[in-house]
Amino acid sequence: MTRREHLKRLGFGAAGLAGLSWASGGARAAGQPFLKIAMGEYSLNHTLRAGKYNPLHLAQMTRKVFGLDAIDYVSTFWAEKAKDPAFVGQLKSRAEEYGVLNHVILVDMRNLELGDLDESRRKQAVEAHRRWIDIAEFLGCSSIRVNLNRIGAEDYGKPGHKEAVFKASVDGYRRLLAYGAQKNIGITVQNHIGYSCDPDWLVAVMKAVNSKYAGIQADPDHFEEHFYVKKSDEGYEARKGASFDKYKGLAKLMPYTKALNAKTHAFDREGNETTLDYDRILRIVLKSGYRGYIGIEWEPEGPGLEMSDVQGIQATKDMLVKKMAELA
Repeated sequence: MTRREHLKRLGFGAAGLAGLSWASGGARAAGQPFLKIAMGEYSLNHTLRAGKYNPLHLAQMTRKVFGLDAIDYVSTFWAEKAKDPAFVGQLKSRAEEYGVLNHVILVDMRNLELGDLDESRRKQAVEAHRRWIDIAEFLGCSSIRVNLNRIGAEDYGKPGHKEAVFKASVDGYRRLLAYGAQKNIGITVQNHIGYSCDPDWLVAVMKAVNSKYAGIQADPDHFEEHFYVKKSDEGYEARKGASFDKYKGLAKLMPYTKALNAKTHAFDREGNETTLDYDRILRIVLKSGYRGYIGIEWEPEGPGLEMSDVQGIQATKDMLVKKMAELA
């Protein structure tokens, strides 16, 4: 079965195939990539919102369409289905069928935050995250990725708030790490929201917990603090905090990195990512000595060609393979 036939079978029609040739064609550079590439489930976020995504097809797509051998899952894509043991069992059997490694689950739980300043709510968050450690253990994942500090930081900017959230985050993270140790599951934190986007703050958390089960899931494009403050009947209001240099920040995170994202937003016709300097990013990673998986996280925005999820994923893979071969 050809890749196009696989795409059609998985529910991606002609629109998902149009223009794919420029991203996937051309000669491969000689040499082997120094990182292994994983399929990031988040890359299918537009497909999910369009109501065309089935997580049970992900392993087949990962192997047969993109030629990859590992998956970085996202909890919110199938959180309700995860309550059904039969579904989780199918997820595992599909990965085994296609010879795909279940690598990481990126866990996002709104209003259940490990760095909540209220101790009782913090304990609730720890308990809620334990279920995802159990799921990761069953699926054979090496780790889950969590968030620490509060999304709704109404007190952001007040004296002592950042320090208070640090203390609470260390406490909640330590409690969850103790459970991860029992299950032999790592628990990484991504520079993702709030204070975790400050590389020095996040490194300080790693030093404070001082656990072999702790680590960072580094993202090259999340170095601006974002908070979301609830507004009665108006939903959430986004607030921006401090910003940090992306490349210097990534270099600070790499010594503690146990999983890595390849965030991409847009590509030109030569296959170059237009919003991030991946030559510089991959040099930082190479210099750090990290040799694990880098998970594709396609999130279309910025100047470049209009691309579907399938096209963006393939373009990201091709770009990574090409640039790693040039650096090898």
